[in-house]
Amino acid sequence: MDGEAVGSIAVTLKDDVYRKSAELGYWLAEPYWNRGIMTEAVRRICRHAFAAYDIVRIFAEPFACNTASRRVLERAGFTLEGVIKMSVYKNGRMLDSCIYALLKEEI
Repeated sequence: MDGEAVGSIAVTLKDDVYRKSAELGYWLAEPYWNRGIMTEAVRRICRHAFAAYDIVRIFAEPFACNTASRRVLERAGFTLEGVIKMSVYKNGRMLDSCIYALLKEEI
């Protein structure tokens, strides 16, 4: 924003039997939340990744309790595929995560 980095976003290509998939990860500084910035960034990077790489699926795994991150994915066209129970360990606690995906044919 205004020439300053306020977050990050990346698509990581997978390999072997997962080589047609990529994982999406992102972070945005709290002062910039709820402005649509990350939703638009997700849309753009996914369009670019599908055009640039031989992939058919992009997935993300937000914490189940991170409703804001889940909304970003949903607004960008991702579909919730499921909840993975007690799949991550953070701050001394086991948490659920979700698996969201966007297919190339859906954009």
